[in-house]
Amino acid sequence: MRTKKIIGIFFLLLIAGAGIADAIRYLQPAEKNKEKVQQQASTVNIKELIFVYNANGGIYPGIADFAHKTFSPSTYPCNLCYLTFGTFSMKKEWKDFLATLPVEKSFYHKDDFKRRFDYAGGYPVILSSNEQATGIFLSVAELNKLGSLQQLIGLVKQKIKEKS
Repeated sequence: MRTKKIIGIFFLLLIAGAGIADAIRYLQPAEKNKEKVQQQASTVNIKELIFVYNANGGIYPGIADFAHKTFSPSTYPCNLCYLTFGTFSMKKEWKDFLATLPVEKSFYHKDDFKRRFDYAGGYPVILSSNEQATGIFLSVAELNKLGSLQQLIGLVKQKIKEKS
């Protein structure tokens, strides 16, 4: 009986701690000088790819996304997440592919991205950046048409070749 109470208290504290951590995250102010994202085609001479998921960061949104992706994958709103992540982590094939790219990579949940960038488009999206500008590399429409990780990898390879 005492062990069950200790376990119950532990999980209660864990859940409360996660809630506090998420609240602190959401209370952080947005950057004052947000980087502007151009709506036209992506930049040339790419230095960085910026992957933005159509999901909010944090423990509670992560649990909700996990459940949504598991129990109703056909209605999951982030094809980039769906293609590149398994149940608990990034797919090995995607991770290995990213390691071969000759550019920097950044990953954002949309709520964190909105704090740093001035962007009026939809999500998910992949942006490219160089010293002069940040623009769309793969649009929402392009990402949502993809049916497999292999298609995504092929498209990223093709676009990088075009923009280099």
